[in-house]
Amino acid sequence: MIRLISLLFTVLAFGLAAQDATPPIQRMPLGTAGTLPPDTTILAQRAAAAFAKKDWVAARAAYQEMIDLDQENALAWANLGAVQQQSGLGKEALECFEKSVLYNPSLVQSWNALGLLYSARGDTYQAMSMFSRAIHEDPEDARAHNYLAITIRNLGWNTAAESELQRAIELNPNYGIAHFNLALLYVDQKPPSIQLAKRHYEKAQSLGVEKDEVLERRLAE
Repeated sequence: MIRLISLLFTVLAFGLAAQDATPPIQRMPLGTAGTLPPDTTILAQRAAAAFAKKDWVAARAAYQEMIDLDQENALAWANLGAVQQQSGLGKEALECFEKSVLYNPSLVQSWNALGLLYSARGDTYQAMSMFSRAIHEDPEDARAHNYLAITIRNLGWNTAAESELQRAIELNPNYGIAHFNLALLYVDQKPPSIQLAKRHYEKAQSLGVEKDEVLERRLAE
């Protein structure tokens, strides 16, 4: 049962994390590399509409056209990476996000996306490095703290994982999946911290996280 609950911690959290990471980014206040190429408003609108419809072929073509106009535009590479990720093209997505941080290391979304992709490949230490870099770029990014917690939890570093989850919640008290992950962490302690786990699980549910039967059985033991 303990092994199952630990596995659930990883699967559910990364499932939601992937959803967080994929929407296209239109603009960030990061200088020239933090905006889409100039004079591409129509392309950006076309790309965003295609992304919303999950028309990956059209979205990919639009972002590729932006890159053809500005090969070093970090945001266009990040958005193309999101399209590749959603299309199930992990290797291609990884290459795009690597280009993104090469041209603008301040793009936290790209570091987080790289961490998720490396984690999906089973490269835990590389994933940990990516999430740590995201936190370096923006210490107040709650998602990066949550993702780092998941990664180091899988290495058995429970105290550090707890600290990262608490920091994520401190930064965003309404971050439901972070509350859920903290509940899983507490129920898996030896001995389990049932009351703390219940408190965070109830908070997670109030914030829209779906009911989890495995966790509820553990809390009822």
